[in-house]
Amino acid sequence: MLPLIGALACCLAGSPADADGDYQLGHGLDLGPLNIAGYSSVSVNLPSQQQKSLALDDLSLFVTGHFNWLLNPFTEAELSSLDILHSGHLVGDRGDGDFVLERLYNDTYLTDSITLRLGKMLAPVGEWNVIHAPPLVLTTVRPAVTYRNFSEYATGASVLYSDPNTSFPELQIYAQPVGELSERPSSLTVHQYKQVEGAHVSFPLGLLDKIGVSFQQSKDVHGVNESLYGFDYHYTVDKLTLQGEATYSDISNNGTGLVRDTEWGAYAAASYALSDQWSAYSWYETFADRSAASTAHDVLFGVSYRPHPAIVFKLEYLQNISGHPVNPTGVFASWSVLF
Repeated sequence: MLPLIGALACCLAGSPADADGDYQLGHGLDLGPLNIAGYSSVSVNLPSQQQKSLALDDLSLFVTGHFNWLLNPFTEAELSSLDILHSGHLVGDRGDGDFVLERLYNDTYLTDSITLRLGKMLAPVGEWNVIHAPPLVLTTVRPAVTYRNFSEYATGASVLYSDPNTSFPELQIYAQPVGELSERPSSLTVHQYKQVEGAHVSFPLGLLDKIGVSFQQSKDVHGVNESLYGFDYHYTVDKLTLQGEATYSDISNNGTGLVRDTEWGAYAAASYALSDQWSAYSWYETFADRSAASTAHDVLFGVSYRPHPAIVFKLEYLQNISGHPVNPTGVFASWSVLF
């Protein structure tokens, strides 16, 4: 599987179109009812007090099928966190990375506006977790509040309501009755969850702008119960885009020696389009981790260059202002391609 992913990434990302003009960078390759696409992201990480690295953060393959109202499968598999170089070591001295089954589900279109989804999916807590692909999100460094204090995945059933012809909000309800399918290793996740259920409501403010509200009830593998409440927004004014997310978690059955019985965080970001290709952006985050006695405060500044809608280079500097850091102070850069 991994050689196939690598071959597809090189072939698709390296050519803007095939001889027949069927392939477009960022759209994927259509093969009848199937579409094969994905993304890759290489990052340079230069934290001031930690190990430096050049890494293949993600090499991901999507396979999407549209057959009829009943059968519409989707699969996302990726190679993640593969160190190419780190702190002066040779190229051959690197980690193997992790192969991850990100998503595997089928959509059944019950009506034009109601979809039943069965399988492993991304939990709709905020906007960032659902988008998640490096070419599509704002920054190389991910704010802690967008992933750290909830289950990023749900394996089970979900019902989605969306009708672009009305002004009604979009709704997704989901439940995971047992463990996660193809559970990710501890190197890629902070908490592993057994039972998850929740809902997300999104109120549209325009074509891309919206306000979202999230709720998630979960139990992790240690039996710790968590009730999370979240809020997210995305709003554009001319060349300025504002976005952010806030969550608050109430933690019970805390028998694992956690410092806090609550966990909360928020980030607010602004980006400005300097031209069609260049943007400048910044975010500020505060995050009170359940296992840390002090609250982290971080600020990030960056610029991005997008020579093609599906290709983006990002250069960033993050500074810890105070508290126990989640993301370290340092310089970070990435080159991401949606193929």
